[in-house]
Amino acid sequence: MYAEYSPPSLLAPYIDAYWTVSTTGPATSRILPDLCADFIFNLDDESVKAVGTMTTFHDAHAAASSRLLGIRFKPAGMAAFAGMPMQLLTDQHIQGDDLPLPLVRNLLEAISRGDNRFQAISHCLLKALPGQPARMQAAIQSIQSCHGNISPVTLASQVNMSPRNFERCFLNQVGTSAKTFSRIVRCLSVKHALQTQPVSNLLELAIHFGYHDHAHLTREFRHITGEAPSEYLSFLYK
Repeated sequence: MYAEYSPPSLLAPYIDAYWTVSTTGPATSRILPDLCADFIFNLDDESVKAVGTMTTFHDAHAAASSRLLGIRFKPAGMAAFAGMPMQLLTDQHIQGDDLPLPLVRNLLEAISRGDNRFQAISHCLLKALPGQPARMQAAIQSIQSCHGNISPVTLASQVNMSPRNFERCFLNQVGTSAKTFSRIVRCLSVKHALQTQPVSNLLELAIHFGYHDHAHLTREFRHITGEAPSEYLSFLYK
């Protein structure tokens, strides 16, 4: 069983949601890139792992019953609190023991002693609240509003940075290059369109979202989600 909970408003610029999931036995689920990063706490053995920004799909396997609690950070959100280069976590699942971060230890302590775990997490994060939102948030919003069809040079100009410095800062705070991030945003925009709009011509959809042709869309979509757009459509309308 899966459930999501909203963070306090002061944390909303950084955190997409708190979430919980409980499994009762062996299970496999396909996780798609969502451009976020997570801290995932196992409530049964009090362990934690950090999951960085994903650039492709991941099939997660649960061998037994488990109770998990997660903090899903918005793009650049984890970097604002953790103060570490996010590219070290990209496409990685890192155990907490390998992350010498005071924030992780504080969150574990807060969860273990708090009756209301979400309140305890929020209190811990609010004490570590950055003075201002991550610098890359304006660029991230531009990418999302353009469905990924914007160049890194244009983004750098918008935030008054040189292209080289912008790329370095973006990689450090988000975990991917701006170009890769934009590719994933564009793919997720196509996925949303497939879910919400009647689609009669995948070539027209490809051109609308800035792909060269149907084949280009299919390659990108398959790499990121694990299946072709036509396969995803078949699954939706079974």
